[in-house]
Amino acid sequence: MKAIFRALLMALAIALAAVSCEKPSDIKPPAPDNKTAADENQGQTGDNNNSGTEEPSATASLCKPEYLGQSPRIIAYLTEYTSASSLDASCLTHINYAHGRFVNPKTGDGGIKIAETGLLKKVVALKKSKPDLKVLLMIGGWGEHADGFSMMARDPAKRTEFCQACKDHIETYGLDGIDIDWEYPGGGPSSNGQSSADPKNFVLVLKELRETIGDTKIISYASSSSAKYMDWKGAMDYLDYVNVMTYDMGKPPKHNSPLYKSSTFNQTSCEESIKLHQNAGIALSRLNLGVPFYGHGITPYASDVKFNEMEDILNATTGTYAGKNYRKWDATAKVPYLTDGAGTILLGYDDAESVAEKGKFVIDKKLGGAMFWEYRHDDSKHTLLKSLCTAMYGKESTTD
Repeated sequence: MKAIFRALLMALAIALAAVSCEKPSDIKPPAPDNKTAADENQGQTGDNNNSGTEEPSATASLCKPEYLGQSPRIIAYLTEYTSASSLDASCLTHINYAHGRFVNPKTGDGGIKIAETGLLKKVVALKKSKPDLKVLLMIGGWGEHADGFSMMARDPAKRTEFCQACKDHIETYGLDGIDIDWEYPGGGPSSNGQSSADPKNFVLVLKELRETIGDTKIISYASSSSAKYMDWKGAMDYLDYVNVMTYDMGKPPKHNSPLYKSSTFNQTSCEESIKLHQNAGIALSRLNLGVPFYGHGITPYASDVKFNEMEDILNATTGTYAGKNYRKWDATAKVPYLTDGAGTILLGYDDAESVAEKGKFVIDKKLGGAMFWEYRHDDSKHTLLKSLCTAMYGKESTTD
């Protein structure tokens, strides 16, 4: 009897164990926490301690990898002011064509207009000889050119109109995606409708934009070097990559775009800016380093000096620049600058040497790539672009 009783107990134990391992059909996983970073700090991220390797959430919707284009990325911002005769995609993987802007910037409705659509068509035509090239429409800009975003982002009907306009332009011109240059959600110099709710509303725009254009098109964003103004946790569920504007970080007596923090000039560096974005939770592979093809000066130089003006400046022996064009090299920051005879810094800029250093940084740090502003600021020989390409690809071409 004892043996029979023990056998019955054993059978009962096995049955109970089997039941306990089954997942009851009426139990559901907890609902996701919908509170965003913008709810807590109005989008002012960049000072948290995330690892920078955070993956998109389970509800994320990104472009399929096969449509993202090759990597490491070399992205040109190319504006409507560019000469069509200068177009050359040999050293490029992506082109962000600018500018697209709101038809009604004060109200954020009416759709999106594109400057010089004839040039855009010629840019897209480069894909015939380089099929892997990706061409995106850049929408927005600095100052008043960001007008329209805040008013659009807060209004469901205007969001839908904006997203549909993006889709229409993609289909009309054969584009590969949209690059948004809202400078900046909840901040920036444009006060038209500016709101602390902008970062959260921007996530709604990105979500609907992804739903509208699908997962075969790219969505990117041009970010402040400070990594502020964004609800990154929400945005990166829909943004494929981020173009970090690691320039305009200082004017004389500071550098425009120091790669590393210099002991001579106390200012934020490109390296620190990338770290801020990484700390905000963005994987390095989804960050593109910004490279300026221009510099900033003070008298006798202009506030903005294009690289294609530098040869005349450096070679001047008479006139305004004579005696005020001594090239110096900051060995820590890895950028050049010009001084007068007394050593006062008058112009901070980038040249082939510093651009090569930035290209090496992209490879060494395993970033997603580099972008530069802008294509027409290079000289006729494409000196800076070739230097960047050689540093990243080992040759003056991105093709095999």
